[in-house]
Amino acid sequence: MIRFSVLASSSKGNATVVSAGQTHILVDAGISAMRIRKGLEECGLTYAQLSGIFITHEHTDHICGLGVLGKRGGMHLYCSRYLSRDLRGAVPSAVFTYLEPGATVEVGELKVTPFSTSHDALDPLGYVFEHDGKRLGYITDTGRIMRGVPELMAGVDALYLESNYDEQMLANSGRPLALQNRISGNWGHLSNEQAAEFVRSIAHPGLQHIVLAHISPECNTPELAYAAMRRTLDELQLPARLACAPMANRLDWREIG
Repeated sequence: MIRFSVLASSSKGNATVVSAGQTHILVDAGISAMRIRKGLEECGLTYAQLSGIFITHEHTDHICGLGVLGKRGGMHLYCSRYLSRDLRGAVPSAVFTYLEPGATVEVGELKVTPFSTSHDALDPLGYVFEHDGKRLGYITDTGRIMRGVPELMAGVDALYLESNYDEQMLANSGRPLALQNRISGNWGHLSNEQAAEFVRSIAHPGLQHIVLAHISPECNTPELAYAAMRRTLDELQLPARLACAPMANRLDWREIG
């Protein structure tokens, strides 16, 4: 069985635990080390039990806890070769494994396939996690769905998917136009409607879980994100369990059976 629990998800910080058997990995470390340790404890785990940390990209809300965590030593970091150059200063003692889009790596009982996303960051990545034939797709911080991703995601059993902003709320947010364009552009984030459209492109009856993530506290609400995706699932008559990842609290385990 593969399962995952979101420790936090928003523009203020992101971290998720993915587990299979005795293998436990952290995806991003964008909250404090103290909050990460607390979240792991709530998952019944300790930092020492982590087999590695996979990083999507270098923005602060995805890496800010690395420095303090790294002081304990024994950190295994998985990221692109280019990103590792930026991270080495923060965690000089870490052991790095370089990732290439499309090249699967094995960590304990998990197979992990990285893929490119479209964000204003240094070589950002999304992931597909696989164990015993079950797969979890993990997509966050992307302004568009890159070529080949729908094919890679075909048949996934669960999906962690960014649903960052509501178009009307963004337009009425009072944010500078340049920032609005950055968020809604090809190198920014997915809107609620874009997230729903992506699910349409990969929908199948075996999709068990969808967790909507990275919901903007200024330009979206969990209710709006949930409603947009719920309409899509109802139209497609998909039985997937739907949830929104909380900004500051842990979302309990989602198990892929």
